[in-house]
Amino acid sequence: MKLIDKYIIRRYLTTFFFILGIVLVICILVDVVEKMDDFLEKKPPLYDILFVYYANFIPYYGNLLAPICLFLAVIFFTSQMAQRSELIPLLSSGVSFYRILMPYIATSLLLGGIAFYLRAYRVPDATVKRLDFEYQYFYKRRVSSNKDVHKKVAPDTFVYVSYYNEKQKEGHNFSLERIKDGDIITKIHADRMVWIDSTQKWQLRRVRIRNIEGMKEELKYLPKLDTTFLLKPDDIFIVEQKAETMILPDLIEYIKLEEMRGSDILEQLYIERHLRFADPIAVIILTLIGYAMASRKRRGGIALQIGLGILICFIYIAMRFVGYAIAGEAVPPWLAAWMPNMIFFPVSIMLLRIVPK
Repeated sequence: MKLIDKYIIRRYLTTFFFILGIVLVICILVDVVEKMDDFLEKKPPLYDILFVYYANFIPYYGNLLAPICLFLAVIFFTSQMAQRSELIPLLSSGVSFYRILMPYIATSLLLGGIAFYLRAYRVPDATVKRLDFEYQYFYKRRVSSNKDVHKKVAPDTFVYVSYYNEKQKEGHNFSLERIKDGDIITKIHADRMVWIDSTQKWQLRRVRIRNIEGMKEELKYLPKLDTTFLLKPDDIFIVEQKAETMILPDLIEYIKLEEMRGSDILEQLYIERHLRFADPIAVIILTLIGYAMASRKRRGGIALQIGLGILICFIYIAMRFVGYAIAGEAVPPWLAAWMPNMIFFPVSIMLLRIVPK
């Protein structure tokens, strides 16, 4: 069986990387056509296009499409083996149907582990470089100033800045309010706020502090006040796709920080964290389904089985989008992220049990 195991593993890997390569080439061609006008207008260096943009485009989309590609790979090469009657002699000689499945599982565990590592530690860096290129040549960067910034820095604390200069890291007309039982208990106002890199603190200038306790009110004036709260210059702006640019440990720490703030973007962060674990598991589940579907010779040949595989891929992708859409108060983020796996795993077990052996 060792020779058969090696043969199946080799067929699995070569077919997977072949299909993934074809899909990525198609994605790149579509992206080139879509951005051709931008390339001609902005004229980025060819080196940057090839080795900055597309070199980091490939890891992101490769990792994103890997579960679908390996599912199609399993169906394709297993269907070929079934149509050529390569599995019949093994089953006839007493080799268990589930024993033949072992190299599939071993390979899916390997690919799932690689997918987890890339998604957790490598793809975020590639995403940063890809987005930097896109912001430089395709889209508008964040402006260096912003008006009317409202931020929740703790469950009971709110910050307002009428004008913030990102480049100089300073804001004007700053106010901080602490609220208890619906009433303001502390209000701090400053004409200016400046971020001091050496101390990692905000320096407030021309400060007025109001402390309110029942009918009593205390008012203080200070020329300067060095203070810290759960807000740094990078947190002033909500950066699109910020969670995708963080390696897993940084994402976990960022979630803890946003939990302390009582942030309204926590659901997106929770989904991103769960997806980094759910997607590698999908590699194993889709392998089981692909093996169960393609291991028997069927009328219609390989084309029918690949067609069914593509249909299942569309269903899987649709369920991913449904999970994103319904995540919220009604459906917890963990359920939205794991829903496709929770549905497809019982399906894989059922198919393995009912397939003729």
